[in-house]
Amino acid sequence: MEERVITPWPLHDARPGEIVVVARWKPSPGERERVLTALSALTRASSKEPGCLGYEALHRGDPPDQEIVLIERYADRAAFEEHLASPHFQRLVLEEIAPKLRIRQVSVCTST
Repeated sequence: MEERVITPWPLHDARPGEIVVVARWKPSPGERERVLTALSALTRASSKEPGCLGYEALHRGDPPDQEIVLIERYADRAAFEEHLASPHFQRLVLEEIAPKLRIRQVSVCTST
């Protein structure tokens, strides 16, 4: 029998007061590669923020309209608000990525 490796859920050690964001994106037809390119830059920049505790983008190559899921963790509300106000968020998400999405759902929760 083959041994199964289980990867821990990225939020398994979230502490009370942390902000957890789950964003679900579906690119418009023909926009997936552009979204993924901008997302790569967004992930790198966001991960360097002092209050960012984790920033993970999950996606598969096929089919081309496959959903993209982002899981983000921030130390507190202030860190999350700094992320939203950051130049990289404003440029990459609001100006470059959002117009290329046909669906954008974002859930923001406080860990308890």
